[in-house]
Amino acid sequence: MKKVLDALVKVEAVLAAAILVILIACTFFGVLARYLFNSPFTWEEEVQVACMVWITFLAAPVAFHTKSHVAIEILVDAFPQKVQRVIEVLIMILMYAILIYFFFRSLEFISVLARTGRKTPILMAPYSVIYGVAPVSIILMLISYTYETVKKVFLTPAQNEKEEA
Repeated sequence: MKKVLDALVKVEAVLAAAILVILIACTFFGVLARYLFNSPFTWEEEVQVACMVWITFLAAPVAFHTKSHVAIEILVDAFPQKVQRVIEVLIMILMYAILIYFFFRSLEFISVLARTGRKTPILMAPYSVIYGVAPVSIILMLISYTYETVKKVFLTPAQNEKEEA
């Protein structure tokens, strides 16, 4: 399972990096067009916004999987071991609740965008496609978090180390 998750995370990271290259190139050529040729691209901002949305939602599961997100562990570490375990379980429950809540809210948001047929003004790209990456991202975070939760709850520290190797 770890190999599958690692491969999935690698694909997400590569895709986010490719979109970042597109964003940088679009911005670079947009600046050139505007200031050197005095002919700005009218569609540039729409592409940039779409790229930023996709980069954000593709990179979030990567950060989640690699534990690169911000965590304040000093508070938990101040408690005795048994209390730390209880806090960890409460955090797990809270994380699931938050991810599931955001998943359903993002589906509602995409549904409204699709139903109303909202599109970007210049490229006429459907907003539902631009923001459609959000629920996918949340599902990937849920999968990754479930894997980590199962490891934490059912495996001993020695088994966890073996799994990581």
